Amino acid sequence: MLFKSLSAAVFGIDAYLVEVEVDVGSGNLHDFNVVGLPDVAVKESRERIKAALKNCGYDFPAPQSVTINLAPADIRKEGSAFDLPMALGILGCVGTFFGKALNGFVFLGELSLDGGVRAVRGALSAALAARERGIRSLAVPEANAREAAVVEGIDVYALRSLPQAVDLINAPESFARPTRARLLWWRVSTSMPFARCRRRWT
Repeated sequence: MLFKSLSAAVFGIDAYLVEVEVDVGSGNLHDFNVVGLPDVAVKESRERIKAALKNCGYDFPAPQSVTINLAPADIRKEGSAFDLPMALGILGCVGTFFGKALNGFVFLGELSLDGGVRAVRGALSAALAARERGIRSLAVPEANAREAAVVEGIDVYALRSLPQAVDLINAPESFARPTRARLLWWRVSTSMPFARCRRRWT
């Protein structure tokens, strides 16, 4: 079965969207291949994804083979931000999302072995790239949410874990999303001198 999600690759201060195509099939048993010019960090995501799925209570589709293509395939992909969209693609292949498509979201995030979502670089650039493509929803690690919220016209979802990302897809109406105004206010407040912040919040 084939399932797709969207992510973004960053070059300097620019980003472009990447289509994450996941196929679970009957190839060589237990194979897990990532193609599309991935760097070492992207290739290592295979072990992080396997552990995160297992530790969050999801089944990895063994003994079937998993092939992931990061398109466009002629541009190098760097970093760990593809962990989350690749894991979601695998879950989509096994029916976790009940046929829901993910083409309305861009996902970024490194996965820890327990399924936590760690910060990545390039959230601001990814938000700009998503807006240029007409995509309004961006799901990023909680630590990157304020950075991404600088971009107007984008709904930013702050994620702490892989199960939270699954909940966002299956029940978006129940997902509490910080408003852009709130995120930007926190950015301003944390840039104040400590004494001023303390007077304001106490």
